[in-house]
Amino acid sequence: MKILIVDDDVPILNICRRTLEKEGHAVSTAASGEEAANRLGEPWDIILTDFHMPGTVNGLTLLQRAKEMGNADVLMMTGYPELDLAINALKLGAYDFIIKPFTPDAIRLAVQRCVDKRNLSLELARERALRVELDQAHSELVRMQKVKETFGLFVTPEVANYVLSLPDAEHKRGIHKRVTILFSDVRNFTSFCSGVSPEEAVDTLNEIFSCIITNIQKEGGTLNKFMGDGLLAIFGAPIDLKNHEEAAAEAAISAMAAVEQLVIKKKSQGRSLPHIGIAINTGEVIAGCLGTQDRTEYSIIGHAVNLTARLNGAARPGQILLGPDTAKALGDRFRREALAPVSLSGIQVPISVWELVGKKAY
Repeated sequence: MKILIVDDDVPILNICRRTLEKEGHAVSTAASGEEAANRLGEPWDIILTDFHMPGTVNGLTLLQRAKEMGNADVLMMTGYPELDLAINALKLGAYDFIIKPFTPDAIRLAVQRCVDKRNLSLELARERALRVELDQAHSELVRMQKVKETFGLFVTPEVANYVLSLPDAEHKRGIHKRVTILFSDVRNFTSFCSGVSPEEAVDTLNEIFSCIITNIQKEGGTLNKFMGDGLLAIFGAPIDLKNHEEAAAEAAISAMAAVEQLVIKKKSQGRSLPHIGIAINTGEVIAGCLGTQDRTEYSIIGHAVNLTARLNGAARPGQILLGPDTAKALGDRFRREALAPVSLSGIQVPISVWELVGKKAY
């Protein structure tokens, strides 16, 4: 500790200095209140001062100035203990009183109590600062979790984790991938909406989407986006998926069955429910976060995506259509029926198409 001893009595000054230097403190002395007042700008930890000193600056004045200028603890020494004096000094912030005459041990113990108090205060201050840092860190973690959860409302968890796991700007680099794409939408939804309230239309769409999405995710697919009354899902991106063609076929069959069960349930309740159509196609795409600096989304682009969308438009209510590459990859592991080649908008040549009828044949 850095200690300033103030007393016009030289023997007292020397006793205090030697005692405290033996304790390892950095000690300086001042023979008057005026001399000590001129040195209050220095970073003292403790000021040990006599109360009664000649001149314009006595111990009480020095105490006031010390408290105004810094955070040093002030210990008062006096040979004339008076209650009013002690009360005034304590009100002004004196840490302790030492009554003269005193022994070196009395000085040592009084200063040590002050040192212990200062060390405890520093430790408490560090703990408070640490608590503030921990609270700030916790608040930031809560905020980031809320951001991630909110982010997850607009993108799937797979895409959120994919983007958050990559270095800055890395997610914006598209990569070539072979994936299986699933398009599905609600047939005659516009007509359906004309006969029900907007609230019922939204509830119905959410029920249908829930049936489809549950089965897509169960098979490892990633919901990519909603498009009005339709949706796009990807099998094989952003997360690699072995046998993504088979996974997409399983998801489509289960989703179609779930929606058909929902249609039957609503019919038994005296309510109508529209059917869905599904198309599955496999091919090479560019996958990545596409967009501008201010707005971007994970997506896939390529001929295979366009072909899937066109196939979905050709699917009848309750029908699942397969593109040529998907049908070839599935082989005889699923029941499928070859249909007549179809001409699709934007596609130059007729496309071979299969209808997916059921699950694996044993």
